[in-house]
Amino acid sequence: MENQKQAEIELKIMLEPQNVALVENYLNQTMPFPVLAHQTELLGNTYYDTPAQFFATQKMGLRVRSVNQQYEITLKTQGEIVGGLHIRPEYNLALPNSQPDFQTLVEKYQLPFENSEQIAESLQATFSTDFTRKTWLLRVGQSELEVALDLGTIKNHFGEEPICELEFEIKQGELSDLFTLVDAIPKANGMWLSNLSKAQRGYLLGQAVKFEQKIATAVVGENSEKLAQLLADFIRIGNEKSEVLARFNQCTQQQFSNWQQARAFVKSQAYLEDNLKALKQQF
Repeated sequence: MENQKQAEIELKIMLEPQNVALVENYLNQTMPFPVLAHQTELLGNTYYDTPAQFFATQKMGLRVRSVNQQYEITLKTQGEIVGGLHIRPEYNLALPNSQPDFQTLVEKYQLPFENSEQIAESLQATFSTDFTRKTWLLRVGQSELEVALDLGTIKNHFGEEPICELEFEIKQGELSDLFTLVDAIPKANGMWLSNLSKAQRGYLLGQAVKFEQKIATAVVGENSEKLAQLLADFIRIGNEKSEVLARFNQCTQQQFSNWQQARAFVKSQAYLEDNLKALKQQF
């Protein structure tokens, strides 16, 4: 399972459950893109942090993943998220068991953590993401792209919520081929791009005040695509706030009069297609 450092480039589309069959049927049928490999795995993931949430504060994620009794520790660093496209350097190390050997990971890659020993000693399990992952490795143009359908649950001591998402990742090749594949995937209402990773959702689960604090800081900024995406994520899962609706209208040049209209819009096929078009223009 061990990999060298790499910049993970992926695009994430969240799904409502009624759209799983739509996407899965398309991927399982004869397509214009050759299927190089297809498999199903059960992934268990435990995320670790310090009591002061060092990794969350630094916008990093540290997890131990188990697949078929094999274990791997992964550190995902801050990287960049642009309109649902996630570009994040990550570091991976195979483990002999489920214990998060952070110190060895740091030493292997000579990571610049001055207090790595103290971090390693204070790590504690924070939340888990357990899901079934179905993957299709496709040849698109000159690229090899992986599509992953993840279905499962995020849990922490506050509660749990479902995982239902589609990820597109460049294994080797060009970003333009990834957009070609994403354009070909069937779309419907109840599908949307998201800037929220599973790790971010794990930290926010049951702690709405954290998201509300983040939004309160963001809404005073300038109109931007990044702000619009953040507000859209909040509208989908957060409690109604008039200032968020007002700022979303400003960012997107909409005129929604109520939260329900805005929530339907940010889960609509039209908004997904607009977001994809805007994202492609940035690259």
